[in-house]
Amino acid sequence: MSFGSSETIRAAIYTRVSTDKQSQEGFSLEAQHDLLMQYVNDNKMQLFKIYSDPGVSAKNLKRPGVQELIRDLDSGMFDTVIIHKLDRLTRNISDLYDLVELVNAKNVKLISLSEQIDTSNPMGRMFVYLLGIFAQMFRENLGEEVTKGMRKRAEKGLHNITVNLYGYERQENGQLLIKEDEAKWVRWMFERYAAGDGSPTIAKYLNQHGIRRNKGSKWDHSKVMLTLTNNHYCGKVHNKFKRDEDVIIRKGTHEPIVSEELFNKVQTIRLRKRDGSISQNSYDYVFGGIVKCAKCGSSYTGITDRRTSAYARHYVCGGKTRSGTCDQGGISEKKLVALIFNNTFIKGEEYTRKHTPAKKNDEEAEIRKAIRTSEERRERWQLAYGDGNMPYADFSKRMQEEMARIGELEERLAKLPKQVVSHLTPQAAVKMINEMKENWEYFEQRTKKDIMQSIFQRIVIRKEESNWKIEEIIWA
Repeated sequence: MSFGSSETIRAAIYTRVSTDKQSQEGFSLEAQHDLLMQYVNDNKMQLFKIYSDPGVSAKNLKRPGVQELIRDLDSGMFDTVIIHKLDRLTRNISDLYDLVELVNAKNVKLISLSEQIDTSNPMGRMFVYLLGIFAQMFRENLGEEVTKGMRKRAEKGLHNITVNLYGYERQENGQLLIKEDEAKWVRWMFERYAAGDGSPTIAKYLNQHGIRRNKGSKWDHSKVMLTLTNNHYCGKVHNKFKRDEDVIIRKGTHEPIVSEELFNKVQTIRLRKRDGSISQNSYDYVFGGIVKCAKCGSSYTGITDRRTSAYARHYVCGGKTRSGTCDQGGISEKKLVALIFNNTFIKGEEYTRKHTPAKKNDEEAEIRKAIRTSEERRERWQLAYGDGNMPYADFSKRMQEEMARIGELEERLAKLPKQVVSHLTPQAAVKMINEMKENWEYFEQRTKKDIMQSIFQRIVIRKEESNWKIEEIIWA
């Protein structure tokens, strides 16, 4: 489209004023218009259009006048943009830099009368260069400030979720309220995983029954696992910042959908699957992932002998079948069950004493003890203040110091490497084995696997001549 002769410069002018500051700013829309029009006439330009945003803040570019200006600029409708002052366009330096970049890309001049800036000359281009440096500093600083704000919220137990989390509805004040029609499926996912279902099986069931995620998308393995590992569902907030070890976990202000006990049980199963100490295969193989070879350390893998009508299940050493580095033979599931039920050590106190795993002390126990001690101190101070035996200033100072100490302890706790530890005592495990022994043949295969995988983390077996023996058992 042609406007006038090829020698004529097509000019666009933009005016804006905030109504509440019009008197202080000293340049009304009319005053800006007159000044800009005088410049257009003095320089023999052709006015293309006047863009204006009366009574609108310049905090961002979401203004009708600016949006129209940008659309026409992008379409090449004029040659020059003239403004009274840069802050008429925007007060956000990052937005201003983006606008100047667009102006340059379209070979359009930007002229600001107050700052005497003209991007068609070297000084004007130098200004754009400097503006870019400041814009980069602004963006980096903004990112750091946002992270600081998120960290402060996390330390107070406040979430940083900006959209609806499946199972919750986010209120205008940011609070998360349970959305029961979704929360029941969150509970179901946790319960099924704890019972032995894998994430693909869970996703398949949800999709087949028309259960969709927030925006109607389907479930898959990764989305199920994101749900099962999200601390928000047990009433906590979990925030990971720039570094992997920079994690904050706090008790949140929202209601949990699942109990902390169920959440922790799911994490234990997940870690055991990841480490190969629990089977990720189908329910056909009761001891998948937990039986180990005493000679080479490999896991025993379940196979089915289809030559018989009963489809007998066997377990073979992975070191023998995969790499040929072990000569220990296979064992039938029936014989392995009998080996466990009839093992003399399992029946007596000798095994219990011999195979009680060493307790992990470590830093975790010390940190948890320090947290309990801190909680007891805070309770005593609350009682003292409530009884009038402690001034408020003293009470407030001590409580703030103690909350800071608790925060540091919880951060240290969150950074500890995750360990899969036994939650059964040997005595409890032996009792469970003896109780189910008489009814074993009546259980379904899936139930058998659930039981064995919930009792044992590892069963190490060795064959000597024609006899099998258990060398080591680690409880789940």
